[in-house]
Amino acid sequence: MSHGSKKPSLTEKYLPKDLWKWLSVKTSFGTTVYDCVKSALEHPDSNVGLYAPDPEAYDTFSELFHPVIAEYHKVDVENLKSVHDLGDASKLEDLPQNYADQIVSTRVRVGRTVKGFPMASKLTRDTRLELESRVKEALSKLDGELAGTYKSLTEMSKAEKDALIEEHILYNDADDKYLRDAGGYDDWPVGRGIFMNNDKNFIVWVNEEDHIRIISMQKGASLKQVWGRLVKAIHAMETKLEFVRHDKFGYLTFCPTNIGTGLRASVHVKVPKIADSGKLKEICESMDLQPRGVHGEHTESVGGVYDISNKIRIGRTEWDLINTMWVGVRKLLDSELKK
Repeated sequence: MSHGSKKPSLTEKYLPKDLWKWLSVKTSFGTTVYDCVKSALEHPDSNVGLYAPDPEAYDTFSELFHPVIAEYHKVDVENLKSVHDLGDASKLEDLPQNYADQIVSTRVRVGRTVKGFPMASKLTRDTRLELESRVKEALSKLDGELAGTYKSLTEMSKAEKDALIEEHILYNDADDKYLRDAGGYDDWPVGRGIFMNNDKNFIVWVNEEDHIRIISMQKGASLKQVWGRLVKAIHAMETKLEFVRHDKFGYLTFCPTNIGTGLRASVHVKVPKIADSGKLKEICESMDLQPRGVHGEHTESVGGVYDISNKIRIGRTEWDLINTMWVGVRKLLDSELKK
């Protein structure tokens, strides 16, 4: 989600006019419309500003969530259906060597919400710890290349955390003001942690923004291996945990910008010429891609390296989105490497 817009946030734009009526409505988890919009109230510069404290919020407050989702994702909510297809990783094309040399690393992640629990801002300290324990137990049963170890943030030294953040393995330490004021960092760092396999190329974030983010990553232009590993991990984890899935919106997440597939496929790629031309954002948007700095959302580029990912999350399959990103990056590099 991007911020810094001078226009009203989408939350403000679509806030129901009969607010008095809506303030008395609650989900079974106790969520009110105020809980959904409080980050946007604190930060008028938000682009979206809306969060779902529990899965029911998407339909209980449909007069707010549905038009926000329609505008942000550019979808027809009324006729939207959840579609999913993980495809066959072996069919992904390899890039020519001079293109591959421009790619520093490849990373794909999906966000998931565990059934029976609210999202971040409605978790209590006890339910957050219960959720962490349940996820930790499921992760302990993974085997083969996915087998690894789990560590809670509360067990890690600052030096250990800093080293993992520098390696782009661990999430930043509660530093997003928009997420903080949505209630995403309540009880921080209690109930949060990270799972790593032995090769550090399969990672699971627990209770950062979403219940879990399943991540596959490695150096170089290695999408075939990265996607293959992630698909294997998704299938393995689905046998151990049940995830919330909506008929229209697919996999539900705390922030409605991530719903649908919950998928973000990205590369860190060297595109200094395009960046210097000032046209990177425009070119990316024309291909449904999103450029960011290398340290995540709201950060700057380092040495002409940008994080390029799929912008669309919903209304199309995972396989379609993976290919959109890969084809788009290839076209970017066509321009970057043009003599």
